[in-house]
Amino acid sequence: MPAQREHAFDHADGMDLTRSPNPHLIFGARPYSRPGRSSARTELQTAPKVLLNRLPTLELAVPADALERRERLVGGLQQVPVKW
Repeated sequence: MPAQREHAFDHADGMDLTRSPNPHLIFGARPYSRPGRSSARTELQTAPKVLLNRLPTLELAVPADALERRERLVGGLQQVPVKW
């Protein structure tokens, strides 16, 4: 880790998502690891299994190719319409 990170960029104390070049940041590994990361991962793996076990007839209400993707810092789907 550089001893003087504040000198890596002009105005290093401010967030600038358009800064270029910008060596990418690591979230979730080494000293930057989030304490709730493993809990969140477990929830994301467990919740769909529990949901499908409790609602075995759950299915998409629209064709899978009609699902709209969300293009932000963290991707995903805009919504997931279902029926059962």
